[in-house]
Amino acid sequence: MKRIIFVAVLALGFAFSANAQAPLFKKGDKIGNLGIGFGSYGTPIEASMMWGMSNNVFGVKGLNFGLGAYLGLSFYNEDWFGYKYSHTIIVPGARGQLNYTFVKGLEAYAGLMLGCQIWTSSSNYPGDHSTGLGIGGYAGLRYYFNHNWGIYLEGGYGISNGTIGVSYKF
Repeated sequence: MKRIIFVAVLALGFAFSANAQAPLFKKGDKIGNLGIGFGSYGTPIEASMMWGMSNNVFGVKGLNFGLGAYLGLSFYNEDWFGYKYSHTIIVPGARGQLNYTFVKGLEAYAGLMLGCQIWTSSSNYPGDHSTGLGIGGYAGLRYYFNHNWGIYLEGGYGISNGTIGVSYKF
């Protein structure tokens, strides 16, 4: 958790120290993300949506706030001393994030997520089903190729430790 907060603060620190560009994410914008996670169980798939809510947060020109939704899914199998188990992990959540454009076409963002992890396993697996609430931070970078399409790299709280994927601005 400390590492996630450090990365978020570092990313926003770089953003504030650079010359501000026209914001890529602002009030009224909608951005959808679809990515593949790494550093987790199986190969997670993540989808999220972010809506721009407010511009110039805390009086900082170009620092914009958004709210959104998140869904992570992972399915994997394991063989434990001859016993085969199948697992399903689902993480739905709500996000709030700050975005800042510091280089043309590139934005940094960081935020908090409140999520629920739902983990189910085959019926004879110890600890068969578990569900729990969690709160955590995340940070990322998004680069736009054109006005609508971009790629992103994100780390932090979710179904995986990191995600790489595509973004689309509606």
